[in-house]
Amino acid sequence: MKSLKFSKEFQKQIQTNVLRAFVAFVFICFLLLCFKENPIHVFKIFLNASCGSFENFSYTLFYAVPLIFTGTSVALAFQCGLFNIGAEGQLYIGALLATVWGIKTAQWSSTFFIPGIVFGVLFAFLGGALWAGIAGALKVWFKIHEVISTIMLNFIAAALVNWMVLYPLKNPDTQSIETKWIGETFRIPPLWHHMTSDFFLAIITAILFLVFIHKTYGGFRIRAVGENSKAARVAGMHIPMTRLKTMCLAGGVAGLAGFHEIYFSSYRLIDGFSPGFGFTAIGIAMISGSRPFVLIVTSIFFAALHKGSLDLDIETETITRDLSAIIQAIILLVLAAKSARRKEQ
Repeated sequence: MKSLKFSKEFQKQIQTNVLRAFVAFVFICFLLLCFKENPIHVFKIFLNASCGSFENFSYTLFYAVPLIFTGTSVALAFQCGLFNIGAEGQLYIGALLATVWGIKTAQWSSTFFIPGIVFGVLFAFLGGALWAGIAGALKVWFKIHEVISTIMLNFIAAALVNWMVLYPLKNPDTQSIETKWIGETFRIPPLWHHMTSDFFLAIITAILFLVFIHKTYGGFRIRAVGENSKAARVAGMHIPMTRLKTMCLAGGVAGLAGFHEIYFSSYRLIDGFSPGFGFTAIGIAMISGSRPFVLIVTSIFFAALHKGSLDLDIETETITRDLSAIIQAIILLVLAAKSARRKEQ
């Protein structure tokens, strides 16, 4: 009976998601027609630019890595009833600390490759965790909503990174707004075309998120506080500390996206390197919930949108790369409408 019930629920979920996708597709086609563009032509551009060749697809997987990390971060906070809009700032601070470590150890030989990388991961995680911990502390001790604090902290993080890149860590050999390069020992090359090996680290992180949330006592506490804080308090759980720890953990995972940028991509900190991965992660987390497979697939889909949008300026007359953001917004609006309807019922 349980398996039959599960099968019916799964089928209903598939049907619902297909309907959502169809509604979003109709809206997007209508929008493209308003701009006098052929929807089929535009979708062909997206497909060709994102997965039309091995090189293009490797780029898509490359962009998926920070989206998986930040999406996992936001989804983890959701489980505790927290809205972490600060993943963008957390990945910046994670990248900053990882850069400082990489510059300070630039003279290390290949003998210290493994400890250097491990500490790079730890510093990136620590940076994101500390930055998210500020928002968590403000909520726990001063009752400041995390939406407000994380939004403000995003601006502060961007300004702090900008100052660090322009002054203390500035590369004197270039006029570009970037830091000195990390040591050659720690510059990890792509694994396949442009795809980096930390793609697998991101997938493992998403899977561990599922295991932690559903198979451990700590995950149970997070879900209990998120679903019914009053019942959790009656059960003896420390609500404020659970929320603070969850924010720190979520911020640490977002900080790993900064590690990806420094050690697998640019090998230095460039001001404004993120095109908004932390904000895109909000939509990814809303769609996936606590399902890592859906989170990974959704991250790859949004990465394909980002990669595909880069060719729109060249291949079309009236459509620009901003269409990617519009498509994401339409998808989220369809999801929000569905969620609102469910709550009314």
